[in-house]
Amino acid sequence: MNKQLTDAIARIRELPEERQEGAAVLLNDFLAGESGDIELSPEQIAEIELALNENEYATEEEAKAFFAQFKK
Repeated sequence: MNKQLTDAIARIRELPEERQEGAAVLLNDFLAGESGDIELSPEQIAEIELALNENEYATEEEAKAFFAQFKK
């Protein structure tokens, strides 16, 4: 397992149970090929990083709505 994935899993383990479930759903969708190709702009990436650094996590519904914008 590469370091990025190991670090991401460690961060997910620190989340409350509800947030872990949301992350699991997103990851399983990705692995099942349901996520499609997602392309984010540098601004969107910066916004996500800022939210992660501020511990402001989206709800599962907000995350799904956000990523749904980028499905092809």
